[in-house]
Amino acid sequence: MKVLLVNPPDSSEAMLGAGRYLVPRYEPLGLLYIAAALRANGFGVELIDAFAEGIGLDTLKERIAGRAPDIVGVSTLTCSGANVFELGRWLKKSLPEALVVLGNMHASVYSSQYLENGCCDVVVHGEGELPMVEIARARAAGQGPEGVRGVSFLGHNGSVVHNPGRDVPQDLEKLPPPARDLLDQSLYGLGELSNQAVMGGGGVVARTISTSRGCPFGCSFCAAHGRGVQRFNSADRVVDEMEVLEKGSGASYITIVDPFFLGDRDRVLKICSEIRARGLRVRWGCDAHINSVDPGLIAEMERAGCYELSFGIESGVQRLLDAVGKPITPARVSGTLSMVKAHSGIKLSGLFILGLPGETYADSLETIRFAKSLPLDMAQFSLLIPYPGSALFDELSAKGE
Repeated sequence: MKVLLVNPPDSSEAMLGAGRYLVPRYEPLGLLYIAAALRANGFGVELIDAFAEGIGLDTLKERIAGRAPDIVGVSTLTCSGANVFELGRWLKKSLPEALVVLGNMHASVYSSQYLENGCCDVVVHGEGELPMVEIARARAAGQGPEGVRGVSFLGHNGSVVHNPGRDVPQDLEKLPPPARDLLDQSLYGLGELSNQAVMGGGGVVARTISTSRGCPFGCSFCAAHGRGVQRFNSADRVVDEMEVLEKGSGASYITIVDPFFLGDRDRVLKICSEIRARGLRVRWGCDAHINSVDPGLIAEMERAGCYELSFGIESGVQRLLDAVGKPITPARVSGTLSMVKAHSGIKLSGLFILGLPGETYADSLETIRFAKSLPLDMAQFSLLIPYPGSALFDELSAKGE
């Protein structure tokens, strides 16, 4: 039984042009966790990261055909959704014996369309480790996905079947660490230019880790899974992985990709203490929430190597923040960032969205003026994208917008 996991090429070149070089190449951690779970259960796994390798669909198809996999699992995001549509139809025609499985948010939202258009056999909803193991077991036993919770598939009469959902893993410690050895680690990291305060020049080796899942907030523009329920790796597990990345991979900078790393203050303090106890020198950064930092926490994080905090500020206009469920105020933003700068040398990045629902030209200028007034080391402005799977997408769709 051979399982091939694929991170497909996306549309970043068409969307961003030369701006795509500012976006770091991160390891596809979701696929690496799935690969580790499959391998721990005795299945052979390979992984192709077409995005990181910079290869197009034609080359990717050749690579897949040469491996003759029994199962092909494809990560499907909005930026790669069209490519996956074409790739899936090719897979079903060219490798009819292979079971084609799609996962991630975009595939979940459009599961019926992908299945009805002959792009795949199964769509996994939510976190993929446990469903993929069960799909592989069923395949090895000559069975279909009928008994797997949290998936959709085509029934015998050609209609789409949505199986009941499943609970997400509550104990993240039971999941094996990501199978980074399946990929060429030189493909990943920061370039000479970056949308982070830390740059890739000067021999910086950058890696990413995930230390928790879920987010308690409900911003309407976000399509993240697990809203309202946070699950955490222990401090020891987190620092174990950081130590492996520093000493085994030579990492000098780690980006923590959690939606809300600071969700458990005591755990963050334990992580910082353990980093110092082990003498790790790696620097790191994470996303932060305006309402989640205080002078004591900031001091401990800096002592443990925290280099950058990225704050989702979104707008300088209160009514726009309220409209998307962002529980902050411009005054709180200004006060929090000034506090961090007063108590540390941590770099601060501000993330802003232009084009929020109801935003006027004057509002956009106000957000830009507000950003310039803040003690930021970097500000990133993005245009609003109502991602499928977000409450905002549903709201705008209902209005015909």
